[in-house]
Amino acid sequence: MIKKLGILILIFIIFVMALYFYQFMMMYLFEGIYHFFNIRNNDPLVMTSSNLVYNFITEILLLVLAIFILKKFNYTKYIKTSFKSIIKALLFMTLSLIFTKYILDIFKIYNIFLLTDFKNIIASWNKVDYIVAISQMILFILVALSEEYLYRITLYFKISEILNLKSNILKIVFSVILTNILFSIAHYPIRHYNISKLFEIFITGIYFSYLFLRSGNIYLACMMHFYFDFPILTTIDIGYYRYEEIILLMISIMLIESYYMVKRYYLRLYSKYEQS
Repeated sequence: MIKKLGILILIFIIFVMALYFYQFMMMYLFEGIYHFFNIRNNDPLVMTSSNLVYNFITEILLLVLAIFILKKFNYTKYIKTSFKSIIKALLFMTLSLIFTKYILDIFKIYNIFLLTDFKNIIASWNKVDYIVAISQMILFILVALSEEYLYRITLYFKISEILNLKSNILKIVFSVILTNILFSIAHYPIRHYNISKLFEIFITGIYFSYLFLRSGNIYLACMMHFYFDFPILTTIDIGYYRYEEIILLMISIMLIESYYMVKRYYLRLYSKYEQS
């Protein structure tokens, strides 16, 4: 077990290092293109376009890799879904955001759902800004899909298969913790986050794992992942974003658990009714 787990972690470290060197390769490639075509790389439009192209190439490659691995290990059943499941996930996310908004209002915490800041920013946008914003949204959908496929499904289930534990609960707990430790570590060479930020990523990773394992719907985790990465929010100075994030985590978990409690109650009621 330890040997297999060590090999898996080593493969993962090699994968993260490959991503790190890929960054350098792409940086030098773009520098070469700028030099060849005599383009000023300090131009904001050029920098934005380059970042978008780089990020799109990266995320498309990662998504292709994730789907390839899912097929190789027969995990594709976890990404199959129905229209009903997607609607349920959207409804859950909407309810979570609505409840979070009211909690923030009640406790007078800065409300990120107020449209004032968005209106002020969007008012000064030109066509290029709109194109960039839409492109970023599409990009963050790709990020959510590729990361959830790679971590919440592939890595989690591989670790779970390797761990030879009698207790199924312990196996799930250790698999989730190890998966999200690796998930947070993978962000360091890419973004150079500090320890505090990596811990936040670890906690949100556990939350995404909870959403997937509790609901059986990977796209619920993808939607919430997209929301947490929502690019437009990063352009706004949010003084209490961490409070909003924590409240959203708590409310969404309470909603899911309440749903299953009510469901169990009505199932028991229905079974008693049938027996009588």
